[in-house]
Amino acid sequence: MRLKIKFELSGKKQVLPLNYQYPISAWIYKVLSKADEEFTNTLHNEGYKLNNGKTFKLFTFSKLNFPIHTWKIIPKSDRMQIWARQAYLTISFQLPEQMEKFVIGLFNEQKVFVGDKISGIEMGVVGVEVIKDVPFDSAQGKEIEDESPASRLRRLKNVRIRTKTPIVLGINIEGEKYEQYVTPLHAEYKALFLNNLLDKYSASGGKDVEIEDLDFEVVTLHKTKKEKPKTDLQVIKAFTKEETRVKGYFYDFKLSAPKKVIEVGLNSGFGSMSSLGFGFCEVLGI
Repeated sequence: MRLKIKFELSGKKQVLPLNYQYPISAWIYKVLSKADEEFTNTLHNEGYKLNNGKTFKLFTFSKLNFPIHTWKIIPKSDRMQIWARQAYLTISFQLPEQMEKFVIGLFNEQKVFVGDKISGIEMGVVGVEVIKDVPFDSAQGKEIEDESPASRLRRLKNVRIRTKTPIVLGINIEGEKYEQYVTPLHAEYKALFLNNLLDKYSASGGKDVEIEDLDFEVVTLHKTKKEKPKTDLQVIKAFTKEETRVKGYFYDFKLSAPKKVIEVGLNSGFGSMSSLGFGFCEVLGI
């Protein structure tokens, strides 16, 4: 399920930090906390669990969208000046169908401050619109004829997808204290990507799909293959003791998988840290 949240901005010119993903994530959690205790515990405290203890918060969101010519990045700073009166944000959830109408109601008429200790913008929700699911027809993925269990779930080949927010994946390297963020050009990137997606599918209740039923290929956006995918560095919890820098990558990719698996990626985000706004993607076609 995808929701388009429409905002009205207060005041005149406002200044928004470029690192605004964490404040938006915190606001989404705050809104969802108004739900009943069982729903809140499932999504926020426990998430969706695997038998090995891994948990996933199965939602993600887009960047804030402002009308053209109503914002600009302030030179030599980590801020952008906003004089728009409207904005919108798309939030994507992997939720049971019976919860969808309930979640829509939670966001109506909410208010939010998006910023940090230095600056931010104040907005109020003026509309919530449901975005229809992506139609997976013959123009967006060719069905594969085979006898595997995945074929019974309508397995699609080479569905082309574009990152709208960067995808983050990490790997444990011997001698390093923390997990290291890796580029899509890394030898193990494909396996990391597909295992993460399959874990999310399994955590959401999906069955009968194996890693062999999936395939992934990065599609270069540049004129030569020597050029690297575009990077993005987002600061989480800026100006606090918990400040963390997260590196992700923008690129197109082709994904072959059962329809339900692709939907989980689109609904919950591809890669890690999706609930912080990473891995929000859109289908382009073949």
